[in-house]
Amino acid sequence: MNIIDRILGESKVRPPTEEELTDPHRAYDYAINVIGGRWPEGEAAIAKNPYRAYDYAKDVIGGRWPEGEPAIAKDRDRAYAYAKDVIGGRWPEAEEHIATHPTVAYQYAKDVIGGPWPKAEAAVATDPHCAERYVDMIVNKRVPEDIESDYVKKEIYAQKYLKNFPDRKLSWAVKGWIPFGDTTDVWGI
Repeated sequence: MNIIDRILGESKVRPPTEEELTDPHRAYDYAINVIGGRWPEGEAAIAKNPYRAYDYAKDVIGGRWPEGEPAIAKDRDRAYAYAKDVIGGRWPEAEEHIATHPTVAYQYAKDVIGGPWPKAEAAVATDPHCAERYVDMIVNKRVPEDIESDYVKKEIYAQKYLKNFPDRKLSWAVKGWIPFGDTTDVWGI
């Protein structure tokens, strides 16, 4: 045997086992460790598992993978990660599931939407720690005056916003949004 035959013989990829064709975890491992990239024959198995479908889209495809999206969308943690890491923006098809968990909903609002997400506020409010971080995220930057009226509707937003921007108290009092009078001590701020 000459050197060329030996090199070509060593480079041949072994055929997949039955488990590697049907089990999502083994199919993903085969694609990564044996094939070293995309493996169309194993994609049907990989697409069944949200974790492996997410990993495959991120690590192998390097972008959106429509075949795996139905499984990913059903798992709120993977759906959030997919929107953040793979799509790089909102993923409306998965938002229904993401919005059901306080921590994941808060993270999605912060990392993907970059601001308020009214659809998820009821879920976020069920966890005091997440609710506090959510409110801080929303009211830590000054907003246009026409949006301030939205903050008045929720007292906790109004309190934190006025604490961060006390110069707005007089304007809010003039508009009738807060009691007029001693605008230095509205809600204890």
